[in-house]
Amino acid sequence: MTPQQRSRLVLVLIVVLFGAPFTTAVVLRFGGWQPGQTRNYGTLVQPPQDWSAMPLKTVDGAAYPWDPEARRWHLLLLPPAPCDSQCLEQAEVIHKVWISEGRRADKLDVLWPGRWPEGLERFGGLREIELPPALRGQIPVDAVAGTGMAAALIDHNGFLVVTYAAGFEANRMRRDLDRLVK
Repeated sequence: MTPQQRSRLVLVLIVVLFGAPFTTAVVLRFGGWQPGQTRNYGTLVQPPQDWSAMPLKTVDGAAYPWDPEARRWHLLLLPPAPCDSQCLEQAEVIHKVWISEGRRADKLDVLWPGRWPEGLERFGGLREIELPPALRGQIPVDAVAGTGMAAALIDHNGFLVVTYAAGFEANRMRRDLDRLVK
């Protein structure tokens, strides 16, 4: 093999080496392939629902602002009608999840419909809101079906993006929050 042929072979190998992953990615993407399992614990809402045009109010009657510039995430908790002992335990765990966010905790509002249950410690990220039935009705049914507390994650622009089914594991949800809240 001549030096010129060897140089051409090296060039072809380099092009194949760098081009193969790109070609594979294009074929998979446009071939409709989807991964069987994702890293997130919650269920992605497809397409995300825009809640930014729907005004929320706190239980005191003040407007709850959707403020995209503040880049705050909103964790909407959906407790069962009477908040039983399991619901109270999960609310305490959510408080610990909020604390575990550390310096990023100020970028996460925990929205609780109605008044926070008596006897539970209040925390800085807690926001008591009035949740209109129209908004609650827009949350995918599989998220609120079942027993226990469900949750929904709303991004800083006011889009409902992830739901957590009733009885979700708060520690697994915390991993999702760690990836998103920055």
